[in-house]
Amino acid sequence: PHIGAPAVRVWVILPLVGFDLFRPRRPVWARPAAGADSAPVFTFSTGGASASARETEDRFVVLAGSTGKTATSGTFQAGYRALRERLLADGSLVSGASSELLTFASDVVFASPSAAAAIVAGRSASGPIEWKITETGQAYRDWRAATLE
Repeated sequence: PHIGAPAVRVWVILPLVGFDLFRPRRPVWARPAAGADSAPVFTFSTGGASASARETEDRFVVLAGSTGKTATSGTFQAGYRALRERLLADGSLVSGASSELLTFASDVVFASPSAAAAIVAGRSASGPIEWKITETGQAYRDWRAATLE
């Protein structure tokens, strides 16, 4: 028998369900690491906003030129609201082509695909389901599960 095998499975599954408490913390606005170009491009569109992203070193990077909605809904959590304000203040997120859109002026690193999706959508969002690989339409959640197998 494999002593400790269930514990290993927990370590692998926790990030899939949004629990990344065992990962070292980096600021969500940190720059992406070199080599990020090898991951597939994920896209997410909602209400006129359209964003592209890649995963690098277990972080989720929304790419410069992506857009997000200016308006927010009642489901937009206070933590995400504060993060959006920081991104606006530091110039990472700027006014877009229309008053309804914001534009990512630079690549922005997020702690999770859900945090990235929430900033793009201006509402709570299930990033693992809503981000899809551009070419295949495969959800981030399914891609991530396949890469961990």
